[in-house]
Amino acid sequence: MYQSPYEAVLITREALEASVELKESRPIVNSGKIYVKDNLLIINEKNEGFHIYDNSNPEHPVALNFLKTPGATDIAIRNNMLYINQAVDLIAVMVTPNAETITVTKRIRNTFPEMLAPDGSYAYDKAEDEVVVNWIETLN
Repeated sequence: MYQSPYEAVLITREALEASVELKESRPIVNSGKIYVKDNLLIINEKNEGFHIYDNSNPEHPVALNFLKTPGATDIAIRNNMLYINQAVDLIAVMVTPNAETITVTKRIRNTFPEMLAPDGSYAYDKAEDEVVVNWIETLN
């Protein structure tokens, strides 16, 4: 039987829905897609959230904060609304123009399929109320 070298990072549905928050800025470790909205530069930290920078001077962006959204890999932006895939959910997050505050205005559960491991395997041992937010490589 195939043994995947990856282990699912699981959190409960309740923890997932309470996990979106604005935190202090931090270094980028595993960057994903990059977005520009007005004077904001937004960089995805794969499966963890988004780094938000003041990009008024593109030669010297200034780190503002980190939008923690476990399981997030993509974002679409319209006006001041961020539409984020957070694991299996689609969430709408209103952000102030200076990115000082955020409000989750809507969550549509189970919009996306469960996150697969990099080798295509599933999280077979998860409880019904758990959600996969990331995969880590384990040493076999």
